[in-house]
Amino acid sequence: MPQSKTWFVALLLGCMVAPGGAAQAGGTFPPLTGYDLNKQKVTLPGGMAGTTDLLLVSFEPEQQKDVDSWLPAAQALQHMNFQFHYYQLPVEGRENFVFRWWDTSSLRSEQNDPQMWPWIVPLFVERGKLMHELEIPDMKQVVALLVDRQGRILWRASGAMTPQLRAALMAAAQE
Repeated sequence: MPQSKTWFVALLLGCMVAPGGAAQAGGTFPPLTGYDLNKQKVTLPGGMAGTTDLLLVSFEPEQQKDVDSWLPAAQALQHMNFQFHYYQLPVEGRENFVFRWWDTSSLRSEQNDPQMWPWIVPLFVERGKLMHELEIPDMKQVVALLVDRQGRILWRASGAMTPQLRAALMAAAQE
């Protein structure tokens, strides 16, 4: 596809990707309710702990390595700004109670630090609908979203953390 057509398609999707995997801000995180690994109800985005939060959205268990690559920067931001928090949001399809219990129990056993449990919120939603609402083209990569309490997406990136993405995230979180 010629470069001008690629740019136009990306613009239509509202997800014009810049070098390094970062994309322009824009869009809104839809209201969702889930339960963290402590079994506490969490309403996103209005009930998030920070005024600005980094949401690490993943779709496959194999993507945890990429999620983990974001954690040092997220933890650094959280230590610098007490109004900032981060959440890990593993996304699964709508499932029955037994599957949800099994999946959540598995996540809990994999994350053996109970202090992390409030920040991991598995979402059991219609994946396609969520991807459309968040303008995520596919489930191949982790998506990092910097979101305010009103759900405005202030910054986004995809894939594993890189030095360029870290710098961009730090700058966006300071704005």
